[in-house]
Amino acid sequence: MTEKIDGQIQGEESQLDNIMAQMGVGENFRSGRIALVGRPNAGKSTLLNALLESDIAATSPRPQTTRENLLGIIQLQNEDGDWQGQLEVLDTPGLNFKRGLLDRRMHQEVEEALQDVDTLVWVADCRSILNDIHEMEMDKVSEDRVSAWLSQKLSQIDGPSKTWVLALTKVDLLAKNKLLPMIEKISHACPQFAHIVPVAALKGRKHVGSNLDALLGVLHDAAPLNQPSYDREEWTDTNERKLLRNLVLEAIFRQSRKEVPYNCDVSIEDFIAPVAPKTKSEVRANIWVSRKSLKPILVGQGGQRIKEIGTSARHRFKEVTGEDIVLKLFVKVVEKWERRPQKLDELGYGRKNA
Repeated sequence: MTEKIDGQIQGEESQLDNIMAQMGVGENFRSGRIALVGRPNAGKSTLLNALLESDIAATSPRPQTTRENLLGIIQLQNEDGDWQGQLEVLDTPGLNFKRGLLDRRMHQEVEEALQDVDTLVWVADCRSILNDIHEMEMDKVSEDRVSAWLSQKLSQIDGPSKTWVLALTKVDLLAKNKLLPMIEKISHACPQFAHIVPVAALKGRKHVGSNLDALLGVLHDAAPLNQPSYDREEWTDTNERKLLRNLVLEAIFRQSRKEVPYNCDVSIEDFIAPVAPKTKSEVRANIWVSRKSLKPILVGQGGQRIKEIGTSARHRFKEVTGEDIVLKLFVKVVEKWERRPQKLDELGYGRKNA
């Protein structure tokens, strides 16, 4: 009986090996899931874009541009073009512990991202990381509670199944003589970080000074030996609706006054595929604002601002997908939408694959 079971297992393994070989996957192929976590504006979305070599994630100088988890799939190959690995990298909202319902929904996104990953990457601005380290060493809970959250998570590492990596971002803005002492201090204070990797993501993956290949090497080595979850050509599981919604929100963050972005969101009402060759998809989207006074700010004089927002979003969508679209934007007043669970559900916060 044992011999029969052993023979069955060996047959299944052989069949799996054949499937992997047909896919071009070698026996040392690594496939892992990774979460990028950190403070708002730490550079998580910029880092994902740079690693992916595609600006899929919305970015802006203002915090909380990212409001939902976004998956980028990085395909790794060697110099001969052989498929070496696949990294599923989740960009997450910036950590905050405000009491608003929208803030709690975003924090829920972060916690969900941590559940089923092999590697956790704490993304930190090198110019401010030592503040968090000091608070952690002093066992101090700051007003925003972020360093206390990180300290707690690091203390809960459950053996070798989870790897923590620290990505120090924006190192090109730091004096060179400060970097090594900083890394040494962090290594001493937080030995739970298996690796500390300084990066300059804005330089791009191909720039030797970005150090992004070093980070990819660390992430690849930390990933388990496993078959890929996605085909070699795939680079995200995000659908066109969600991608465009994020890019419209990005345009709003970049072009509007300080008070506007946090009180607005976007819903894609219609996404109609082309009906004939050489025609474009037609999209209708609503920009939600939480009070009437914000509507004229977003529309702008003679509709100029909303036109600029639409143009920016269309251009970014084409950069990412290669597809041109017809985009029609409308401003919709939804009083206090960010405080109403039903409205947040309607926007997709708190729902899987919204």
